[in-house]
Amino acid sequence: MVSQVSQVPSRNTRIAIPILSLAALAGCAPTIKLAEADRSLPPTYEASAHSSETTLQLDHWWQGFNDPQLTGLIEQALEHSTTARMAYARIAEARALRNQARAGTLPSGSISGSASERGSEGLWGAGSDQSGNQAYQAGFNASWELDIFGRLGAIRDRADADAAVATYDFYGTRMALVADVANALFLSRYLAVQRVEAEDGLRIARELARTAAIGQQKGLISGQDRARLDADVEANAAEVTRIGAELQNSVRALLILTGQATAPTSSLGIEPRLSTPPALPDNTPGSLLTRRPDVLSAEAALRSATAGVEVSRLALFPQFTIQPGIGLSAIGTPAAGTGLWSLAGGLALPVLDRPRLMAALRVSEARGNQAAIGYERAVQTAYGDAEKALVTLSATRQRLGQLERAEADSRRAFDAARRGYQAGLTDLTTLLQVERTWRQNRAALHAVRAGMLTGTVNAIRALGGGWNPVAISAGPPNFPSQPGLP
Repeated sequence: MVSQVSQVPSRNTRIAIPILSLAALAGCAPTIKLAEADRSLPPTYEASAHSSETTLQLDHWWQGFNDPQLTGLIEQALEHSTTARMAYARIAEARALRNQARAGTLPSGSISGSASERGSEGLWGAGSDQSGNQAYQAGFNASWELDIFGRLGAIRDRADADAAVATYDFYGTRMALVADVANALFLSRYLAVQRVEAEDGLRIARELARTAAIGQQKGLISGQDRARLDADVEANAAEVTRIGAELQNSVRALLILTGQATAPTSSLGIEPRLSTPPALPDNTPGSLLTRRPDVLSAEAALRSATAGVEVSRLALFPQFTIQPGIGLSAIGTPAAGTGLWSLAGGLALPVLDRPRLMAALRVSEARGNQAAIGYERAVQTAYGDAEKALVTLSATRQRLGQLERAEADSRRAFDAARRGYQAGLTDLTTLLQVERTWRQNRAALHAVRAGMLTGTVNAIRALGGGWNPVAISAGPPNFPSQPGLP
């Protein structure tokens, strides 16, 4: 036969609990002062390095370059690079910690059971005359905290905000990786152009040296002039060697970024070309608040700190719990058992712990103020990055047109001087000076063209390009090639 026993609080107890709760609440409402973050920004940028007529999309901006190699390397890096894989592992950890924190606010309980058998044989002597029997026990005990004041909800909010911080950091890492790959590729191409220029300079130097050798044989050129041209050949050859080494190192860095660290540098072909980047789309400083992952991360950190302050404040309030339980026991056979159920209520009042909890609350309050200042600083840093990047890009675009004209003029002057030197109408010093001017202008032109490419990438990165803010609702992308990652 199964019996049930219910433990019901007495009338006095039911009256005393609310009274004690109200008395405790009377002194559990400390004043909280959190700083307000200033997120105001100017309506427009001072620089004008963008155009409303372009079709460049910031989410996948590299596709607007119409560069298959650039697109392929970025996709390779996003899937195989150690940077992207490490970022994914970190966000997987953050999601697990979020689930762990949220699970801690749910009801807890466990099922227990045991079975034993007692025999009639003694360990020594004649033993006992009692016959053997079996004993069975089973029970279920649970504990459920009533979230009357919202403490558990604040814990869940803080866990969600912490997970959001990790999510934004994940996309910020990927955004930076995309920009690093593009800049590494453009740097390699710039070095390839420099190598072609150095090889062309070496070719011209050798031609002049051969002409000088013939002229010396005919008595038209002195030995001193020939020695100067021979030295110029060696200097150009040394420059070719230097640039070649830098190019190889740059390609190796690019392979590392794309997750192909051990691949031979010859496996990645680098063309000596510097294309014209697309213009930036029209943008306002206010969009940084929704496009920059670091700003969104700082905002989520502020939400987490604010929820942490609430958790610390509500820790001073009473905590109510319900503790249901069921127990079964039987001797002999399970059918001949008895049952017991219970329903208890718990109340915890932080009386002696109040000084410690108050100190913890002030710590949380200080961290909340730090988070507010950090968010404000992130907004200001984002605006400064974008403004400086746009100013640099605008100035680079103006310099590009000026240097294109200077290079064309100096090239015509050099061609004329070289023809005059070969005809004996121009002296060597004049020729070398004209050539030096042309090469300086040409080198500056190539540097500005490379600067246009990297400057565009840096401006896009400063504007928050390289990721889709809407995509965070679906979580981080998976890495099919990494089966070990969750």
